[in-house]
Amino acid sequence: MTAMKHFPHPVLPAGAALLLLAPLHANEALDVLEGKKDAAAVALPPAEGESEGAEKPVLITPDWAPSPPDPVWSKAVLFEDPSNPYVQQLAISGLFHWSGAWGEATPEGGRAVDLDSTRTRRARLGARMRAFNNTEIEAVAEFAGDSNFNGIERLKGTTRFLDNTWVSYGKMRPGFSIEYSTEPQDLLVPERSLLVNMVAPASTLGIMVGQDSGRWDWALGWYSSDNDSNIPGIEGDGFLLAKLGYETDEPNADGTPMRTRWHLDYIYNFDESNNPAIPRYNVAGRRSANGNQLIARNPAFRHLFSAGVEIEQGKFGFASDFILANGDTNALGLSLTPSYWALPGTLQIVGRYAYADTDDAGGLVGGMGTSSDLHFDSSPVFIGDEYHSFYLGANLHLYQDDLILMNGLEHVLLKDQAGGGFDSDAWIWHSGARLSF
Repeated sequence: MTAMKHFPHPVLPAGAALLLLAPLHANEALDVLEGKKDAAAVALPPAEGESEGAEKPVLITPDWAPSPPDPVWSKAVLFEDPSNPYVQQLAISGLFHWSGAWGEATPEGGRAVDLDSTRTRRARLGARMRAFNNTEIEAVAEFAGDSNFNGIERLKGTTRFLDNTWVSYGKMRPGFSIEYSTEPQDLLVPERSLLVNMVAPASTLGIMVGQDSGRWDWALGWYSSDNDSNIPGIEGDGFLLAKLGYETDEPNADGTPMRTRWHLDYIYNFDESNNPAIPRYNVAGRRSANGNQLIARNPAFRHLFSAGVEIEQGKFGFASDFILANGDTNALGLSLTPSYWALPGTLQIVGRYAYADTDDAGGLVGGMGTSSDLHFDSSPVFIGDEYHSFYLGANLHLYQDDLILMNGLEHVLLKDQAGGGFDSDAWIWHSGARLSF
C-alpha cells in the first residue's frame, strides 16, 4: 500500500468544511471550525455498512497482462457452457518439457562421471471434462521415457458434494510433500530434490476423500501397491495417505497481501519392503557411479512424514519442506526454495538448498543432471550418506506460466563416508524449456 503524503492544512471554504465535517460529532465539528482542533487528528466513524476493525478480503492471484498468444491458448477449451446440465466444459491439456544438463561429478579418488545430456523429460497430452456441475475427469498420457515411465500418467475423477467435501478416485499421483504435490509445469526448479525423488510413491490406483473447512483442509485416502505405467490393479495391502493443511490470506503489518500455508503429510505403507510403489524405481543389482559399489536392494519405507510451509508476499515467495523416512533405510532432509520476481510476470529468480542425511552406508540413492529422477532414468546412479545441493537460476516467462525458459547452476556435494569414502563433487549447468496448456 502506498504511504499517504501529508501537506499543510489549507483554509477550507465554509460549505466544503461543513460537508467534510458532517459525519463528526457536533462539538468536534465546532472545534475544528474555530481552529481548536486539527481535522486530520479527528477519527471519522466507519462508513455505512462497514464495521470498525473489519478486514477486507485479500486475494492473491497472478496478474497477467493481455497478450497476443491469448487466443491461441484459449483454443485448448473445445467446449464451454456453464448452463448445460450434463457437460459444462471439455478441454485438451498438454505438457512438453525439454531438459539439458552439462557438467561432471568427480568422486574422490575415482574417475569423473560425465553428466552431459539432453532429453525430452516429459511429453504429455490429455483431456479434461467438467460434468454434472460437480465432477471433473482428467485423462493424461505420457510419451517420454521408456516403458517403465511412459503410458497413462493419470486417469482421475473428482466429485464435490456437501459444498466443501470432495472425493477423488482412479489413477493419480499421491500428494506427498510440497515438491511432489506440485504439478511438473509449475515447478520452479528443473527437477525435484534427491530425497523427494527417492521416497515419493508411484502414481497408482487410489481413492481420496477430503474437506475444505475455512482455513483448515484435510484429506485421507488409500492407494494400491501396484506400480503399472498404464492401468494399475489392486495389489497388496497398499498404503495410507493422510493430509492436513492450514492456510491464511491476509495483509501483513505494512498492508502487503500475504498467503501462508502450512501442511503435514503422512504415509503408512502396509506392505513395507514388498511394495513396488514405494519406492517407484528399481536399482537393485546396479553399481554406483561414484565408486562402483553394488546396490544390493532398493530402500524400503514403512513411514513417511512431510511438514512444511509456503509463503507468498508481493514479489517474494518461499517454500520449506522437512521430510522423514523410516523403514529398513532411515533418512531425513529438508529443502528451502526462495523466489523473487525481478521483472514481475516475466523474470523470476529462484534458489534452492536441498539436504538429505542417513546413518546407513549408501542409504541415499539418487541421480544428477537430467537423470535426477531414478523412475525416469537411473543411469548413472549415485549413493551416499549425506547430500547437499545449492541451485540458483532464472526463469523467463515468455507467456504466463505456460511457456518458460529455465537456466541455472547447481553445486552438489554427496558424501559416502560410511559406504567406502567415495565423496563426490559436481557442478552442473541446467537449461530447459516448458510449454503447457
